[in-house]
Amino acid sequence: MYFPILKGKEFELKALRELVDHLSPGNLYPVIEPLNIKKDYLIETIDKISPKGFIPLVVINPRQDEYETTVNSNISSDLKKGINVSQGSTFHPCIKIFDENDTNALSFASTFDESFAIYIEGTITSKMIPILQRAELVLLNPAKNTNHVVWNTLSKVVVFSDGFSKEERNLDYPAESDYDSLHLTYNQYHNAIGFGDYTILPEKFKKGGGPAYVITLHLSYIDNTRFNKVYVRHFSSYTNTQTQSNPGGKFKEALNLLVNHVNSNSHKFVHTEGLKGFYVYHQSNHYPGLGIPKKLSIKHHIESIYQY
Repeated sequence: MYFPILKGKEFELKALRELVDHLSPGNLYPVIEPLNIKKDYLIETIDKISPKGFIPLVVINPRQDEYETTVNSNISSDLKKGINVSQGSTFHPCIKIFDENDTNALSFASTFDESFAIYIEGTITSKMIPILQRAELVLLNPAKNTNHVVWNTLSKVVVFSDGFSKEERNLDYPAESDYDSLHLTYNQYHNAIGFGDYTILPEKFKKGGGPAYVITLHLSYIDNTRFNKVYVRHFSSYTNTQTQSNPGGKFKEALNLLVNHVNSNSHKFVHTEGLKGFYVYHQSNHYPGLGIPKKLSIKHHIESIYQY
């Protein structure tokens, strides 16, 4: 089972909403950590995807972006009041815990009286085990959790990684970077029932800046000539890299590179809905802004991994 971890920004939620009509349900469980206190779009997304069999795990104690100052928040009841239960809308509550020092989250998880999942950002320790064992499912990063004595006490685990190599500047992206191979190895971990990743975004949320000096498009693929590992191709604009002018022209440069590369290496890429979207903008010669390309890259990544 695949658990892509998303931050709940509008273009990420749109990616999910647009995908559900093109994927078979049953093995895709998106993990969503809300960023915006206004929950309307998240509720609409749950209403769109869950009746079709794509049940999201929603972090009910979010603490990023607009939730940074509301450490004790619990948005579960707000979501339940908002979603259309009569039409089959639902979600799995998920409690995020940083590590053993995250006392608020640990206390919350120790008293929560519904079925829930736990999403561990850092390291688990033995003193956390009684609380973790209350959860139906625990998501953890194996790179940060190598103590299998502790790990083995958990009944169901989802392993995830921060595979995307985020650069500070788009100018610094190479032509290609490694991603990970959890889709191949997750079942080697004790009690792992699935795997997850952050698609083509980094683990840590960072507010976006202004117009870009360089526009870079990202395209994931599984290379069957290199042991079926995941890689990400990066396509960057190359003119006027010292100014923020002409974003439409820079998008066209990056998009031309992407389309030309895929045309020359068509066998390497799954021809997903996300990839089709890039071709639509290439044919129309239209610049849709920076959110749409990220949405298309996320869609392409999720589809490519899911269909492996």
